[in-house]
Amino acid sequence: MLLILLVLPSLLMNENSPLLNKKIPPYTMLVVSGAERGKLHCYVCEQSDKEGVVLFTRKISDGISKTATVIEKHTKVRPDFKGWVSLISEDGSQDNSLLKWATENNLSATPVGRFEYKGGPPAYRLAVDSIAEVFFFKAGKVLYSLQAKDENELNNLSAKLEEYLKKTKK
Repeated sequence: MLLILLVLPSLLMNENSPLLNKKIPPYTMLVVSGAERGKLHCYVCEQSDKEGVVLFTRKISDGISKTATVIEKHTKVRPDFKGWVSLISEDGSQDNSLLKWATENNLSATPVGRFEYKGGPPAYRLAVDSIAEVFFFKAGKVLYSLQAKDENELNNLSAKLEEYLKKTKK
């Protein structure tokens, strides 16, 4: 049993997140795809007391594509749900490739954008060693936090998010 606990990936719910059971902090991102394209927008503000998922990532990969697809699926079938993807990058030259990625992954209901500070929104205190972090909130409060620190964990992120979203759908 101890061995299992030692090798269990850190993709499990991040129970040490300072945001768990707290109000989801607002932040703005430069929207690259979606209705607010070309603008700075705060989707947390827009969602206020509804439910949603924020996916922060430091790079675009197959694992991020799978996770974004899960968000897209739930955005389309849950009336009060909205999710979005925020690439953490100061490099504005990535915007065209980010738009292309969103289009290739059919993210029509899931806005994609870029947060222009390498540490991510300060209130989120994202782990410097994570590739991606996900925050699920409902009624303005963070219920789940997931993080992936390597490619293996990133590939499992979509399944873990799907599991949590199914639990909270009721």
